[in-house]
Amino acid sequence: MIRLGAKEIVEKIKDEANAECEKIMSEAKENAERIIKEAREEIELQKKNFIEAEERKGVEEKERIVRAARLNARKLRWDAEEEMIGKALEKAMNRIREVRTGGFKGNSYSNILTGLIKDAALSIIAGSSASSELEVMLNEEDADASFVKTDMLKKISDEISVGGVNVRLSLSGERIKSAGGVIVRGKDGKIEVNNTFEQRIARFSTGLREEIVKKLFTK
Repeated sequence: MIRLGAKEIVEKIKDEANAECEKIMSEAKENAERIIKEAREEIELQKKNFIEAEERKGVEEKERIVRAARLNARKLRWDAEEEMIGKALEKAMNRIREVRTGGFKGNSYSNILTGLIKDAALSIIAGSSASSELEVMLNEEDADASFVKTDMLKKISDEISVGGVNVRLSLSGERIKSAGGVIVRGKDGKIEVNNTFEQRIARFSTGLREEIVKKLFTK
């Protein structure tokens, strides 16, 4: 059985984010130029006010005005970055949903879910010498489409039941709110691993944000 791990899923998300960044680059540059222009005009106005106030205000007040102008300029840039990053990640998330129907690099969505289930189950049983009863939770759409079947879970259970650890995977009747992926947890509910697409993005969000900012705002 083909196993698609975390790295491939993250690479898919990064590829989609970069593709969307290219599409909105023109808009991002225009917004950035506008914001920079506004920030410069604001600074020039504050400088003018600073000069006019020079004779009647003390040094501390003058410095406060300049600091406020600089903080405002940084806030404008931050707002622009957040807006563009949000758009890129949102569109990447929309594209990742297409994996359900089109697969990824020749792997069907069922095989992708197999890899995510196996990764999650192995994380839970790591270092354990006891038998484990685990259940797999899906979103409503994936459950209705039967992307995960009993024979699939049995095969995964047999593959990871090694070293005296007997693993039994079953499909939970509980549904999750997610664009795709799985949550695997122990039957006792004490431990779970969230391998949904949203959590994948969250775990690697720092690196993704750095790439998006570099793509959008670095000349």
